[in-house]
Amino acid sequence: MERRGKGSTGRPSSKELSTEEKLRRAEAKIKLLEAENEFLKKLEALERQAKRKR
Repeated sequence: MERRGKGSTGRPSSKELSTEEKLRRAEAKIKLLEAENEFLKKLEALERQAKRKR
């Protein structure tokens, strides 16, 4: 059965993470998603400005 591509969930962790490490990873993911959200908002604003100038 082919596991490469869309069906793949990534490499499984070989060790259990501590609660502190899980929290650090979750906080890092939140920061990344917040930055991505801000970027997308700015991109949409720029696209709206470009449409108005046409």
